[in-house]
Amino acid sequence: MSHRTAPEDRVSFPHKIVYGVGGFTNNLLAQGIGNMMAVLTLALGMDFRAVGLLGGLPRLFDALTDPVVGFVSDRTRSRWGRRRPFLFVGAISAGVIFLLLWQMPAPTQLRLKLVDYGPDGVAGASQADDSAGWLAAAGDALTAIFTVEAIDDVEDEVSIRPPTLVTGTWVSVDLPLTDFNGLATRGHLSRILISGDLTEIHVDNVYFYRSGAPGSEEPPTSGEGEGVPDSGSTPAVSPVQDVEGLAVPNIAAPTPTAAPEDVISLFSGAYEAVPVQSWSADRAEAEVADAEAGGDEVKHYTDLRLARIDFGANPIDARGMTHLHMDIWTPEETGEGWSQRSYFWYFLIGSFVFFLAYTVFATPWVALGYELTPDYNERTRLMGVQNFVSNTVFVIGPWFLAIVTNAAWFRNQMDGARFVALAICVTTIALGVLPAIFLRERALAGSGGAEADRDGPGPRESTLEFLRGLWQTLRTGPFLLLCVATFLMFNSFIMISQFQFWVFAYYVAGGNVAEGAGLAGVVGSLGTVTGFLVIAIVTWLGTRIGKKNAFFVSTGISMVGYALKWFCYTPEVPLLALLPAPFLAFGLGGLFTLMGSMIADVVDLDELTTGERREGMFGSVFWWMVKLGQSGAILVGGFLLYSTGLDASLGANQPEGTIFWLRFYDAFVPLAASAIAIYAVYRYPITERSALEVRKELERRRGVAVPA
Repeated sequence: MSHRTAPEDRVSFPHKIVYGVGGFTNNLLAQGIGNMMAVLTLALGMDFRAVGLLGGLPRLFDALTDPVVGFVSDRTRSRWGRRRPFLFVGAISAGVIFLLLWQMPAPTQLRLKLVDYGPDGVAGASQADDSAGWLAAAGDALTAIFTVEAIDDVEDEVSIRPPTLVTGTWVSVDLPLTDFNGLATRGHLSRILISGDLTEIHVDNVYFYRSGAPGSEEPPTSGEGEGVPDSGSTPAVSPVQDVEGLAVPNIAAPTPTAAPEDVISLFSGAYEAVPVQSWSADRAEAEVADAEAGGDEVKHYTDLRLARIDFGANPIDARGMTHLHMDIWTPEETGEGWSQRSYFWYFLIGSFVFFLAYTVFATPWVALGYELTPDYNERTRLMGVQNFVSNTVFVIGPWFLAIVTNAAWFRNQMDGARFVALAICVTTIALGVLPAIFLRERALAGSGGAEADRDGPGPRESTLEFLRGLWQTLRTGPFLLLCVATFLMFNSFIMISQFQFWVFAYYVAGGNVAEGAGLAGVVGSLGTVTGFLVIAIVTWLGTRIGKKNAFFVSTGISMVGYALKWFCYTPEVPLLALLPAPFLAFGLGGLFTLMGSMIADVVDLDELTTGERREGMFGSVFWWMVKLGQSGAILVGGFLLYSTGLDASLGANQPEGTIFWLRFYDAFVPLAASAIAIYAVYRYPITERSALEVRKELERRRGVAVPA
């Protein structure tokens, strides 16, 4: 039966909120660095492999530094305690370094986006207007809950950068339509969107053409060859030099040579053009006028931020075409930014420093939560409030990239990244220092408080002490059982995280990637919102039926959700996919609400055995194992995905057995892992009764009376 928490053991609700604010800061930094990595490709043109290394290597370093920082924090002696100095310094340094990470100069870019509205010719909820901002996009996303079956829109964007872009020179850009990777269909092209850094351009000879046909134009090549969207390669170009320093072109653009029967022309003196409703549609932020260059008519854009070339009621069927051609002339200076090597090393070294600062904040913050209260049930309440506050970041985080890439707000994605990084920096500093200011650690024997001997051991003795402490932590049986349960549940979720999208796209949505993505977004949002309710329920259960039983209930409910995937992810009723989401939220929601509280009980048991308070070591080793496991789970998940035979180019026409194995892994891998996790926690020996006995003995040794 649950005991009553003594008043002196309670953590006030405002202090619980303050501790949760520390978790919010922790998750904010993690969401920022994770969700904004795409900017390295979008704005700087970095290779995907380089971005992968930049994402993986610093996180490996982060995992390795966790136990070291935890050990140092446990051994720190100061008038402010063991944790608070780290929180204060870590929050400020992590915020500032995160801001500095995104100060790299980006090359000048001009972006071209193709949009296909599908057979219905209507913009769906997945195609929020770039000029409308994120609020309109949010409204469209909510609308998608009820219209997910109707979404048939696709789009993709290609960036053109120096050395392709040249000042005062006509540049003929030939973009293979295959470079628009997200354009799954191009049978109903409805718009071309132009955005980027340049505010003034002249445009001529805009047309689609078929390369390789008899008498057709072959695209010229320069630099590295044909363009790949946002990957840093150079589109095929044919420069024609004008007189340097001109504000307008004094010669005409190159004369096209493609055969008329292989061309769909939008604007060119060489071909008959199809109807175009507008060269800068309503709400587009650009002025366009007819002008001349060398006797040829051209389109002259000024005050360009976002121009929409709208085909109106006459969508273009470009399925037989291979390239998009456009001649571009600008009087504005273009810059190439840094070399790819310089970008790589700047961000890699900066990321190592950032993750060290991040660990200096995060590891002591975790440890602080273990020692704020000695009460078995109050620890669960504390972690419940913390988890609730921390998880609000996951509602905000997915919008970071949408803000960064909003052409109506920022000409270049790096400008957007700097804005978001500044907001994260200010928020991290303002909120991250609050736990250091307002929370107080409990003064316990063996904690290395300010009154302890300040003459610490030398480097050799410290190293040996660290290794002994690490070994002792890894040998603690109850702690390992919690690590096993977390490893299985969290990393099985990570392992199959990609599978759900492919099941939605190629099974539920019948090959419509846009509809599958929309459905995945709606399901994810529903799970996130439900997660807040789950935290409250699991916190209440933990104080009523015990932490182990609460874990059994929450994990069991999530297992029902995994099983429901097999039946509810069906093309006959796509919206039935929403049903498992609330059940699935009980898995990780219950896991991370209870694990912190249960590890705090392990710390007490460890002190009874070793005579030391080692919250920092336990917290850091726990997350160290989770992070290393996460890296392995991503790797194994990739191999599992490959083993299914999935081929994205085939759409819904996947090889026999592929859909079955995608669905099987998506549903039953985490189901099996959760069942093993339940067995591991079943073996966990600490109950409310035993935890109270441990506390009584610890307090007896300290000469402190235990509240009845």
